[in-house]
Amino acid sequence: MSKSSINIGLIQMSSSSVVEDNLNKAEMLIKQSVSEGAEMVVLPETFALMEKYNGQKLDFVETHRQGPIQSWMQRVARENEVALVGGTIAIQSSNAKRPFARCYVWDSQGELITHYDKIHMFDVAVKEDEVYSESDNTLAGDETKTFDYHGIKFGLSVCYDLRFPELYRKYQAQSVDVILAPSAFTKKTGEVHWQLLLQARAVENLCFVAASNQTGLHDNKRKTYGHSMLIGPWGDVLGALGDEEGYINHTLDIEQIDTIKKRFPVHTHRRL
Repeated sequence: MSKSSINIGLIQMSSSSVVEDNLNKAEMLIKQSVSEGAEMVVLPETFALMEKYNGQKLDFVETHRQGPIQSWMQRVARENEVALVGGTIAIQSSNAKRPFARCYVWDSQGELITHYDKIHMFDVAVKEDEVYSESDNTLAGDETKTFDYHGIKFGLSVCYDLRFPELYRKYQAQSVDVILAPSAFTKKTGEVHWQLLLQARAVENLCFVAASNQTGLHDNKRKTYGHSMLIGPWGDVLGALGDEEGYINHTLDIEQIDTIKKRFPVHTHRRL
């Protein structure tokens, strides 16, 4: 049975290198979002740990379906009766020094729905003194992931994935209604590309985009952009935060997608 709407809450954090502090803050924001009607909440990328130094996350790597952060996500989803999209955490791979950056999705009973391993690695020089090499300590995933929740189809992605439209074309071909994009988008690139990319992914695939972001100055001295956003299939900004920590809720009218597709059936006009 399909559902015509869902209230999604985006959690925006300035995560630190102290896991316990981050989880306490996230739980507080989740509870506030749920108290205002959120049926699903999305945490940002690296919500539980923003590394102070490269390799710190190796002290917190968990195995699939076992570990304190996964147990925390499961408990919080169950206790708050909300679907929880768990940003990313480090999960053991075949390479001991390169865990996956994995996004878990839990239902409102605390049951695991699915997980997605970030595919595209952020290996760039944002500026001369701000260089990232994510692939040095993270193993890339190679599978797209969709899931159905209350009759709505979701597609999973993370941060840097937003720059690769072919990923989202796969989701469009599967009639995804909502793209989820937990992120830790840098301040420098966010100022020029964040909203642009979110709107492009929504418009070209005629779907909603829900993107929660990290924000502010972290204790590793790096800055993230904030401005978590919900975008409609016509490219309209349905809700957005600034650079403060907090949350934003918005009810997505899923039937809007069919309305647009009927009068503007661009998805049927592809030739290449």
